Amino acid sequence: MSKKVQIRGAREGTTEAYLSGTSKESRRGQRSRWAFFGMLEAKIAFGHMRHPASFIPFTTRMTLFGLSIGVMALIVVISVMNGFEQELKKNMMATQSHILFYRKDKGIENWEKLKAEIKKSNSEVKGVLPITYNEVLFVHEGRVQGGVLEGVEATESHWIPALGGRQPSKDGCFVGQELARKLNLKPGDTVKVLLTQTTANEAAPKIFSLKVLGVFDPGVYEYSLRYVYADLAFTQKHLHWGNLVSAFKVQIQNPALAKSVGREIRAQVELPLFMRTWMDMNRNIFEAIELQKTVMAIILISIIAVAAFNVMSSLIMIVIEKTKEIAILKSMGLTKRRIANIFLLKGLYMGVLGTAIGIFLAVIVCFLIDRLHLISLSPEVYYLSYLPVKIRWQEVLWIGGGMVILSLLASVLPSLRAASSYPAEGLRYE
Repeated sequence: MSKKVQIRGAREGTTEAYLSGTSKESRRGQRSRWAFFGMLEAKIAFGHMRHPASFIPFTTRMTLFGLSIGVMALIVVISVMNGFEQELKKNMMATQSHILFYRKDKGIENWEKLKAEIKKSNSEVKGVLPITYNEVLFVHEGRVQGGVLEGVEATESHWIPALGGRQPSKDGCFVGQELARKLNLKPGDTVKVLLTQTTANEAAPKIFSLKVLGVFDPGVYEYSLRYVYADLAFTQKHLHWGNLVSAFKVQIQNPALAKSVGREIRAQVELPLFMRTWMDMNRNIFEAIELQKTVMAIILISIIAVAAFNVMSSLIMIVIEKTKEIAILKSMGLTKRRIANIFLLKGLYMGVLGTAIGIFLAVIVCFLIDRLHLISLSPEVYYLSYLPVKIRWQEVLWIGGGMVILSLLASVLPSLRAASSYPAEGLRYE
């Protein structure tokens, strides 16, 4: 072994002895170079942050607190927005179809044949529901409310999830929960239906009655207040449809493919009809939700960036406070790279621990909000009565990984400052 290697080994042994307190303990066993490399930096990095007589543990705890709150806030807000969007989609699917084929000016002829062709046109199609659609007035006990009377085939009514498999009778109907509450309707009551859109041969509005078979709750206030479902044959007879229907509601396996499946159906069946998907019918709502998610994410990411700057300032304070110790370690032979690694480890430690605490707190907060319905909403405005939560773990991993990387990057400048300091400067006044 050369003299240079012997001196270097002696220096490293002295450095470890300085950290552990006894040179005998530092020479216990023959550790590999990489094992010693990891243990030394880790021992210095974590030992300083736990020192009871130092101001460092307090600054570290405050930095961890800032990181945790930032991560928790971002995860909670994103999860709340995800839950709101998912619940709104689910509730809208309870009354709306995935694809709607309709004609504006007149009814659809030969609808039985078209129904069969649509069913066979694509393997994604689960069911086809021919309907009639009329805007009417509902009257009961002197109370009046405008709404929609939709005629559906009794045998196909199971494609409307809000009905829960129930079928309308020849002169019976199912009423939305909010409409029933507003008109004071109960199962067994009779509701009058006033059709104001009459034909040229009928000058006076047409009035007829329906028996209330039950009440349904679609989960969306607007539909609960306006929609009534009756038998298709009944609405065709009393609402001037004859043997025509106004539209087809199509349910498919994967709602996300609604546009492409709809185009394929039109190409194969050659439907002379207009097409709208559930995404088209609710575009404004979901675009507003996406915009809110983006804006909130930007705001909260800026908060996390501030927390990352706190990591940098905390590490710079540690570098200033430990100037003498850094100088002693350098004089004992510790290289610049290993000095820098000490502070990188400190930043990594803060990032990992702060992120873990933030994720833990976020899961607890999301659980409480979702299970206890802590945040109530006005259904007239937000369509939902409470604020739901949906945690997507892929997003949590992205947020957590980003926070750890950001903390590591924030520790680069303090580690370079510590590595570039001169031992003589640190020991000048000692």
